[in-house]
Amino acid sequence: MPSFFSLNEQSATSSAPHNPARYSFVVGCGGTGGHIYPGLALARELQSGGSDIHFIGNRGGMEERIVAEAGFPISTVHVQKLYRELKISNLLFPYRLATSVITAVRILRKINPSGVICTGGFVSGPVAIAAIVTRIPLYFHESNSFPGLTTRWLARFTNITFTSFARTSGYLPKAKTLQLGIPLLPKKDLQEEFSPAEIGLQPDKPVILITGGSQGSQAINAAVDAALDSLLEKGYQVIWQTGKSGYDNYGKRHGKKPGLHVFSFSSRLKEFYRCARIAVTRAGAMTIAELEQNRLPAILIPLPTAADNHQHHNAAEQSKKGVALLLRQSELNQSSLMAAIDTLESNYDSYIEKLHSIPANTATQDIVKAILTDQEALHAGQN
Repeated sequence: MPSFFSLNEQSATSSAPHNPARYSFVVGCGGTGGHIYPGLALARELQSGGSDIHFIGNRGGMEERIVAEAGFPISTVHVQKLYRELKISNLLFPYRLATSVITAVRILRKINPSGVICTGGFVSGPVAIAAIVTRIPLYFHESNSFPGLTTRWLARFTNITFTSFARTSGYLPKAKTLQLGIPLLPKKDLQEEFSPAEIGLQPDKPVILITGGSQGSQAINAAVDAALDSLLEKGYQVIWQTGKSGYDNYGKRHGKKPGLHVFSFSSRLKEFYRCARIAVTRAGAMTIAELEQNRLPAILIPLPTAADNHQHHNAAEQSKKGVALLLRQSELNQSSLMAAIDTLESNYDSYIEKLHSIPANTATQDIVKAILTDQEALHAGQN
């Protein structure tokens, strides 16, 4: 580690007695819902068992609002993304990383947690390094099939790295890995009964759910714009999340068409999964977990600019399992979208059968159990 870290001090873990009946954890995550919501799911499960939880996020990140709304305390560091292409802002990356690690070390020494859990986003890097520096037990959760840069660099220092896909462990040969899936928030947080009639659709007609993520997707929106009338003529109803920038255009153009619910973003998106027959969406790990949980066949259009092309790897894995179709954005247009929907419909029963063969998602409970078991073993060894 760099010399500016003072490692002569006793770590927070070793300098204070631990009460085995009550643990405390710091969760590091941020950037996207796909990193934040797994962290929240684990935090809630740990909290329900009596553990204290504190989050660390990036200053100004969406995690500040989401975590605060969920009722958890959060501290922040100031770190920036390391861009793969040449950018002047990359010159600041070493400085921002160093200062954010120092800040995270101070936070950890003040909180004195039993363990640190990182669920992704570039803020996980400095939080994980701070845990290593202070010798606090470290746990990763890697949602994507191809692990991110932080996971590939630092997983060897974790007590356990939890993965969602079978292939992920092959990229982490020096880490102890457990494939337990993606933590999801409990269904009790959703409305028990949801009917398409609540958003102006007919309950007895098939629904296609289309989403390009919280920011929307220009490529997906353009293809849907061209295909929309054909979809409605075929008897489908469409729930279409355009993103904020796309709504100004497509909402005005199509908003009054019967059989269509178009919106920029909705907190009820998770409920919309439950009334859809087919989804057309990106291939983020959280999205895939939601599709599996709702037994929803999908056309996956990976974001080509996603870090390490991880969405393509996710979609390819789902296609191999026979639960989704992979459609590359470079091949996306009105014709290819309609053809993909027809292909999925022609083999619909097969997709449904394979989706129902996937075991129920118990990742949240399983990961928490593994963490607490590891904690018990650590503290038993100290006594």
